[in-house]
Amino acid sequence: MSATPPPLHAPRSWTAMQVDSHLHTLKILFYVLGGFELVLAAFLLLVTVAGYVSEPPGSGPDAAPWLLFILMGVGAGLYAVLGGLSLKAAGCIGKRRQHRLCLVVAGLACLTGALGVALAAYALWVLLRTEVTASFLDSARKVVA
Repeated sequence: MSATPPPLHAPRSWTAMQVDSHLHTLKILFYVLGGFELVLAAFLLLVTVAGYVSEPPGSGPDAAPWLLFILMGVGAGLYAVLGGLSLKAAGCIGKRRQHRLCLVVAGLACLTGALGVALAAYALWVLLRTEVTASFLDSARKVVA
């Protein structure tokens, strides 16, 4: 009668309901982050154009409005691309497709600041679970009629 007791700190697997719940939360958070990034990109573009238009043509020999215009434009473009990728990842998470794209976008979310880093940590913690990876693979194997 030497029955071995179960280990105390055995990793527990998630149920299908827990996987669905975490992925639904991630989907909503990526939609919110993507919308925020697109609004920020539009605001940066508006500020860039307004700043360039309001600058007098001969404001001094050291004035470099083109450099500031280019830098702000690149920042607006970067936020627009990140916002689009976040929205695409949210759709893919909802449909459970393109697991690798979701992981890449979760890593790129770190570029958007503290909220992006927090979302990236949560997203990578969820997306790297074996149950979640299996749910992405199961949905890829299903035949869509």
